[in-house]
Amino acid sequence: MISTTALRAWGIAVSAALMALSLAIGAQPAPAAQAALQADAQAAQAERAPVTFVVRFRGVGPIARAQARARQGDLQAAQRVIEAQLQRQTAFAGLCFDRFTAGAQEVVLRTCEPVGVTEQARVQRDWLTRLRAMRAVAYADANATASPGRAG
Repeated sequence: MISTTALRAWGIAVSAALMALSLAIGAQPAPAAQAALQADAQAAQAERAPVTFVVRFRGVGPIARAQARARQGDLQAAQRVIEAQLQRQTAFAGLCFDRFTAGAQEVVLRTCEPVGVTEQARVQRDWLTRLRAMRAVAYADANATASPGRAG
């Protein structure tokens, strides 16, 4: 037969476990609150996005040669060269390779870090000024991208 001390200890342990479980469940945010927190996090992330630029390079520099190589169809090798040059050349610090346009006529560069919505216009203006001042850049422009939220 089980002693009363053992039963009492067992009852205390079970009660403590049930109380801990109920506290853990009570500490969880309500599903609506949890969904609101996730929506807020997604909205904050949506407000930050990379700024992108369409750039055509000229001359005999490594990026211009890589762009010419991409136009000939060797996209992967050209991309590796451009990525390496963007990291090596301090004038491009903060810009990363995004993709080539159709036919590799231009290179799409983006800011490596997402930019807040309130800073995007300034960052775009500053980078366009810098890019257009470079000898190796034939032209640079903001990359216009269509998004479902902007469709009219």
